[in-house]
Amino acid sequence: KACLARPNASAIKLDNGQRIVAESTTDIEAGLAMGMELNSKSTTVNSLEVKAITSNNYTISNTLTKLKVNMNMMGQPNNYDSDNKEGNNEEMAKIFDERLNRPVDIIIDNTTGTSVTETKKVKKQDADESNPADDLMKMFSDNSDDAIVSGAFEIIPRGKSIGDSWSDTTAAKNMKVIRKYILNAVSGNEATIQVDIVSNAVNKLNFQEMEFEIKTETKTKGEIITDISTGLVKKRTANSDITGTIPMMGQEMPISAKSTSSTVYK
Repeated sequence: KACLARPNASAIKLDNGQRIVAESTTDIEAGLAMGMELNSKSTTVNSLEVKAITSNNYTISNTLTKLKVNMNMMGQPNNYDSDNKEGNNEEMAKIFDERLNRPVDIIIDNTTGTSVTETKKVKKQDADESNPADDLMKMFSDNSDDAIVSGAFEIIPRGKSIGDSWSDTTAAKNMKVIRKYILNAVSGNEATIQVDIVSNAVNKLNFQEMEFEIKTETKTKGEIITDISTGLVKKRTANSDITGTIPMMGQEMPISAKSTSSTVYK
């Protein structure tokens, strides 16, 4: 088997001040027990900028510059458009207006592209400010600053040939994620990677002043197109099937969802 056509980077290669724009679309269709449904289509634009470079890390700021969400939860529309705020849902505006155009610095390891930023304690929203639709979107699609910045990078381990695979596992307090990668193709500096992900998580959902603990398993099939020479991703696509349970009326009720996402980095 032939190895990569060109030597691949063992570390991400970025310049100070370099900018990357991430444009994402995500569609979610979820059945939430007892006939409740959530449908969502969202488009986001994030601006990433390299703020500092050390021998081991990059500090990269992430700024959400545009957001459009069309959501329907239990027959109730929840819409938000950062370019046309007049018709925005009031509860959505409380959440998203504060996130727009506010840079957040994330530190990433230059050999893996993963975040090494210490998790900051986030002030818990007041019950009247929490939005169950937004909580559910987070459950089915990770749009955190860490995820957006880390998603811009993918390093192929040295010595891998077309058809070779590798894997990694990450675990946090309420989540475990197992990823398996296969190097499918190489053309010049461009590599195509197939990725299969299984994640198990426990999430909290606040709804009508009650807190629910939702357990989910997510199986994702995706594709990553990355630049071998720099570690910069050009495009990510993912199709996810989510199954789980939500406690309701003294029993565990099943839930299910499908999520489709695509992100282009420029």
